[in-house]
Amino acid sequence: MPVPFNRAKMIGERFRNIGGYLARPQMETYLRQAEIEMNAAEFMGVAIFTGIFYGLLAAVLVTALAYSSHTSILFGPLAGLLVFLVAAGSVSTYPRLVVIRTAKATDREMLGAMRHLLIEVRSGVPLFNGMVGITRGYGRVSQEFDRVVRDINAGAKEMDALNRAAERNTSMFFRRAVWQIVNAMRSGSDIGDTMEAITDSFTKSQAVRIRQYGQELNPWTMMYMIIAVIVPSLGITFLIVLSSFAGITIPPLVFPLIIVFLILFQVFFMGFIKNKRPNVTV
Repeated sequence: MPVPFNRAKMIGERFRNIGGYLARPQMETYLRQAEIEMNAAEFMGVAIFTGIFYGLLAAVLVTALAYSSHTSILFGPLAGLLVFLVAAGSVSTYPRLVVIRTAKATDREMLGAMRHLLIEVRSGVPLFNGMVGITRGYGRVSQEFDRVVRDINAGAKEMDALNRAAERNTSMFFRRAVWQIVNAMRSGSDIGDTMEAITDSFTKSQAVRIRQYGQELNPWTMMYMIIAVIVPSLGITFLIVLSSFAGITIPPLVFPLIIVFLILFQVFFMGFIKNKRPNVTV
């Protein structure tokens, strides 16, 4: 954001009414799960303010460049509108991105935490003490169970505290584990058997995800070889041969543009593969 968040929130109040019309119905849920203390209208007001700021900045810069290069100044407003849409849209999706990152961070440490809790329960340790034991060392999972422990110490029932944790975190693995623990507590079943079933299910699920990821890499690797290796090398060779026989002059800008394209494609492809990689621990 162009200014500190508190300042942007104050300025965004002026666009609150417009933000209320533009806010999606699920944004309230995303804001609550992302622990952002704002309603949807207020947050969309901040997004609109951010879009206007960067849109005007881009419009002024592009208009100045167009004027100095004797180009149509209409590019300035068009660039400003495009930057406004991109900036406002990016800010409006921030709560959802926070929720997705939280779920991925939870998935990454979930199996280790559940194994720890299983060992604690199988050793005869009460469930509450077992949850205290995983409040450190397991990243986002530890943060969630630390809040559960604090809620219980504040007087909440164990099942209510666990249900609130499942509502906060959108990781399906975390929710499934918590709901199964709550159901076992409600029915009086053995928590140890439930925890063992949870860890076995997580282990099999992660093995399936790793296998699927390995299978998906084959076509993506082929696409990478075609776009980043075969097409540039054969394309440059074809251009050189064509220019030699047909007498066509290749603009000097072509080769630097090819290099820039390859660099951008490499960065995009690495980020794409990183996002596709499953967040698992074995």
